[in-house]
Amino acid sequence: MRNHISTFSGLTDSLAAWLEAWVHPAVADDPIALPRHRSFLAGCLASGSLALLVLPLYLAFFGATNLPAALALAWMLAQLPLALYLSQTGDLERAHAGSAALFASFLTGICLLTGGIQSFALIWLTIVPLEAALSGSRKVIIGATVGCAAIALALVFVPSADAAYAVAGGSGLMISTIAACLYMSILAYRVAVDQARSRKLLEETAARQRLFNGTIASVTCTLSDDGTTDVIGGSLEKLLGLSPRAARGDWLFQRLHVMDRPLYLTGLSDVREDGVTRRVELRLRHGAAQPGEAGLADYVWTALTIRPANSQGMGDGMAEGTLCLTLEDITTSRARDEELQTAFRDAQEASLEKTRFIASASHELRTPLNAIIGFSNMLRTAPAEGTTGPVGREYADLIHRSSLHLLQVVDEILDSSRLETGSVKLAIEPVDLGDLVGSCAAMLTPEAEAKGVCLVLPALSGLPALAADKRAMRQILINLVSNGIKFSPEGGKVVLGIRRDGAEVVVSVCDEGEGIARDQIQRIGQPFARLQAGGGTSTPGCGLGLSIVKGLVALHGGRLKVESRQGKGTLAEVYLPAASRKAATPGQTLNEQAGDNPAENRKSA
Repeated sequence: MRNHISTFSGLTDSLAAWLEAWVHPAVADDPIALPRHRSFLAGCLASGSLALLVLPLYLAFFGATNLPAALALAWMLAQLPLALYLSQTGDLERAHAGSAALFASFLTGICLLTGGIQSFALIWLTIVPLEAALSGSRKVIIGATVGCAAIALALVFVPSADAAYAVAGGSGLMISTIAACLYMSILAYRVAVDQARSRKLLEETAARQRLFNGTIASVTCTLSDDGTTDVIGGSLEKLLGLSPRAARGDWLFQRLHVMDRPLYLTGLSDVREDGVTRRVELRLRHGAAQPGEAGLADYVWTALTIRPANSQGMGDGMAEGTLCLTLEDITTSRARDEELQTAFRDAQEASLEKTRFIASASHELRTPLNAIIGFSNMLRTAPAEGTTGPVGREYADLIHRSSLHLLQVVDEILDSSRLETGSVKLAIEPVDLGDLVGSCAAMLTPEAEAKGVCLVLPALSGLPALAADKRAMRQILINLVSNGIKFSPEGGKVVLGIRRDGAEVVVSVCDEGEGIARDQIQRIGQPFARLQAGGGTSTPGCGLGLSIVKGLVALHGGRLKVESRQGKGTLAEVYLPAASRKAATPGQTLNEQAGDNPAENRKSA
């Protein structure tokens, strides 16, 4: 039994392969047309083969054939040329038209031989249009319907031949009607199968399209000459937050940023003119907002690739001038590029600041060194009795002050380096701000008097308590006040203030200098930054004072705030936690301690 089943299965496979060889190559990969061609070929070949089998048997058993049998055998044999025509041309529409014409001709002959308008075969004329419907062509269906109606009308007026073959009684008509109904059911079933197959293929195609759209970030559209843009692939909702139903007409142009529309139109014109693919970056409105609605529209940066739809053999059958557009969201990559450009500019600025620092530090170091070398040389070459007099003491005093200046410059560089590398450790202890302010004032008052600047100090008693590193606080006060004196003109005033603000102690220094230029504000606290005053003049120094202040304040868990108005002066405020707070982790760099972000600094500025 199993062998018989295997043999039958092999025979079936052989017949299927033989039938597949008859299919025209043009439809071999078409999932919709292939089954229809195969079904038509199977019917034609089966009908013709059956006629070839029946004809010799009929002649052997019954002798000469009568006229109706000859018509039937001729109609069946005529299916073979139809199968050959379809196999050679692949034109299913004309093949169905020929089949309908043959069937109608066969029925006409049978009707003429079996009683004309009274023939039992007349009802079969109604089947011809239904069979023509398998072609899927309205032209073939209409032609078959008109032809059958004309045949039926002609049978009324054309006298029939001798009705020797007419079937007596109503049994013949009843059998013919039942057979016609069965055949119509078969045809209807074939139509239903074709529709179900097409529907299934459409659903599978739609599912694959949805899967494809969900896995790609780009959207592909076609653009016709009248501006109509049709989406053919990709998720428009993912890209622009737009429902496919809302993408009608020239929706793409309407969603373009008004500043980018000339670039878009120029790109379309250039591609239509020379056929060369182009890529432009544009802004498209995101979401369902319409032009003219209240509120700010949200835009996304999009890379638009424009190419002719029929380039490289694609888009065959599309109208001349149709373009293929590919949209891709580049908002993230563009933001990344801007961040890289910002980082590059910051690196350039840092390199430039270090170059300026080297030049400034060289000058700051050379000045006291020249004084030390010059006055020490004068002492070395002066007579012995001259080195102990007033002139010798004056030279020694100048050498001492120059050495202190040199030591201060070196200390600032070392402090900045330690802050940069995160090697500064704090010793948190209660700090008497009164004593600290007094000692700092004693150091800075001579500098203020030498420049003609009035130094205003707070009352040394009753100042708020503070837990901090004493050495760091002294350096913060000295740098802030010294900076104020440096910027203040002769006759100006520098005011030092200390107050309690909630859980913080605020140390403020206000000067009456020219102020800091607006474009220099964001550079405050950056290492090696030598700021320019409002008048455009650069101040002396290495540019490390405020940088050291900012780093030390950050180590205490505080913050530095600087406000400046050109022509009015500058206010620097340091906010420190009054209670002891955990110091920054050793190893943090200056920027990490201070939370520096150059991009954020620019935004806040």
